[in-house]
Amino acid sequence: MTILVAVADDEASSRVIDTAVALGSGLNVPLYVVHLVDDADADRAAERMRDELTERLAGEPVEATVSLEYVGRYGRRPGTRIASELLEIAEDVDISHIVMGHEAKGLGGRLRSGDAAFAVVNETAVPVTVVPPVAD
Repeated sequence: MTILVAVADDEASSRVIDTAVALGSGLNVPLYVVHLVDDADADRAAERMRDELTERLAGEPVEATVSLEYVGRYGRRPGTRIASELLEIAEDVDISHIVMGHEAKGLGGRLRSGDAAFAVVNETAVPVTVVPPVAD
């Protein structure tokens, strides 16, 4: 069993990683940390993020694998695409838990782009920990 940890290039990623490390080390379960990218040819910024995450997790008391995964550009809204990709990864990697962030978008934002966290929670059979945004 493995914990799937979805990170983005945003402020919430640090809290998502902290939460996942606490869960993984407490449950003695490895982490599969994934950063979803829009382009099949990951750019240097995404590769740098992967390298920084790998370095950060090296000193943690939990085994972790960090990966860049391609998000296909098909007709779905971005949040729905991300959720779909995460659910596919969860099936492929024998995931027992998912940890991901959530950014409040308001009704208009959810209608335009979808909401990955809500879609994952609604579609998966494994527990999901959603790390909320920092309150202003």
